[in-house]
Amino acid sequence: MFMTKEMMVVIAFFVFILIRCFIIEPNSLVIKKYEIEDNKLQGIRVAFLSDFHLKRREYKKLDKIVNLTNMQNPNIVLLGGDYARGHDIKNTMNPIITAQKLSLINAPTYAVLGENDWWTDGDAISKALKDSGIRVLENSSVRIILKNRYVDIIGLSDLTTQKPSISKAFRKTALPRILITHNPDVYFDIIDDVNLILAGHTHGGQFVIPFAKPVYVSSKYGSEFANGLIKKARNRMIVSTGIGTTGFPARLNCKPEIVIVDFVRVGSVKQVSKKTKH
Repeated sequence: MFMTKEMMVVIAFFVFILIRCFIIEPNSLVIKKYEIEDNKLQGIRVAFLSDFHLKRREYKKLDKIVNLTNMQNPNIVLLGGDYARGHDIKNTMNPIITAQKLSLINAPTYAVLGENDWWTDGDAISKALKDSGIRVLENSSVRIILKNRYVDIIGLSDLTTQKPSISKAFRKTALPRILITHNPDVYFDIIDDVNLILAGHTHGGQFVIPFAKPVYVSSKYGSEFANGLIKKARNRMIVSTGIGTTGFPARLNCKPEIVIVDFVRVGSVKQVSKKTKH
């Protein structure tokens, strides 16, 4: 049976889509930059990395992530969880190696855990991060000095596997505050003022049909919380598309990203965000 030109075109198209979904896009890491107007945090640069889902021997991938983050010269780095690949620690990168490599980031680094970390071994991952000098915030906060200003960094426990306690996490904190949560669905529960909320978990949906919404978003709010800058209540939240993949190991029109936030003077923002390919 001979194939017609039309059949060959269709087959070539599907092969291209498969290559793009499984090879090109998952490895097309971008730097996504936001400018957030905030006089209290003006001049501070934050890097946010989330949803690594590292396979057992993805050492070069993690090295690239660390190097790209360092190239951005952030004042602080916040980690949004899901360092582990999935449910079995045998299929994910050794937590000690992950933590040691992340500790090579040249900025103070703070973290929360995600559901994949707890499904794998949350205690071991948390200990590895702490032993490498990365503070894990589980319904807790830390007050730090950034550019001669006090800033409270708040971390919530994972919504899926743990019990986030906003009241406990916010105890003895004051503005300015930056909050890290793995799952963005806590957004409407946060009634106190926060300068910025950073979240992951959704992966941006991973599959986004052109001119349409993501096929599926792991949030009770659906595509509203897929990714990007969100302000549907008093606080601003940035949801990252993450770095790795979960479930189906592919992406379409939804590239992995490192988020960079620059706090700037109120009234100076001309562009909300931009991406730089790496």
